[in-house]
Amino acid sequence: MNTTIFTYSSTPSADGTTIGFQQGGTGPGLIIVPGTLSTSADYTRLAHLLSPSFTVYIIDRRGRGGSGAQGLSYGIRQECEDVQAVQAATGATYIFGHSFGGLVTLETATRYPSFKGIVLYEPGVATEDNPAAWKWISTYEQALQNKQPRRAFTSFVQGAGHTPLSKMPRWFASFVLRMMVRGTHWQETAALLETNLNEHKETQKLRGTYQHYQGITSKVLLLSGDKSPEFVHRTNQILADTIAGSQSQTLPGLSHLSPENKEAPEAIAKEILRILA
Repeated sequence: MNTTIFTYSSTPSADGTTIGFQQGGTGPGLIIVPGTLSTSADYTRLAHLLSPSFTVYIIDRRGRGGSGAQGLSYGIRQECEDVQAVQAATGATYIFGHSFGGLVTLETATRYPSFKGIVLYEPGVATEDNPAAWKWISTYEQALQNKQPRRAFTSFVQGAGHTPLSKMPRWFASFVLRMMVRGTHWQETAALLETNLNEHKETQKLRGTYQHYQGITSKVLLLSGDKSPEFVHRTNQILADTIAGSQSQTLPGLSHLSPENKEAPEAIAKEILRILA
């Protein structure tokens, strides 16, 4: 049984914002960069699986956990500076990014090319400039302004396209999500809806700009789950073709949220260890 104890630390980012992170384990440093609607607490199971081989640092990105607010000048640059600040404070040389955290990881790697190895699980990169794919953002934003968080959440889940709910009538998707996400889980999700909007606006701004990842020279592994939709695998393949020497692999039985505690991080931990340890 793994008895690794994780403690909480923090470091200031370039603009003075506090960035908190959990840390524990033994070995070279590995940073975990969470996705949207997630905190460091959602990746503790993955971190424990990695902790016998790595000293793991799970970041609380801006707007969550022990980190400061996103701030009025929020953008992808700030996200990259936050990761770089944690790397500078810890000396970590490896990094894992999930979903939007994968996008942040790639953008950080182009600005601060100091990671030896990078593992990405379904990075939230918009490889195509498709305006129709972003129609949900206006509905989401309007729902938040009208203090309708459930409506906003339904718009996001359907718009993101990672579950079969994307093809269901909105009323049915809303009903299912009310049953699935409630209590403490809903309270935690609702608290991150505003940050989620800002993060996806950054993803939208960066759509179609993935070519500059050609400059990444680190060892890169792109992972996806075979239960995820086709556009996820297409994105990973485009990125694999763009980043020289990178590898792409699809893991059986996994879906978009598999790196998180409630899903199946064991297979992902195994691949991280295989490629980096």
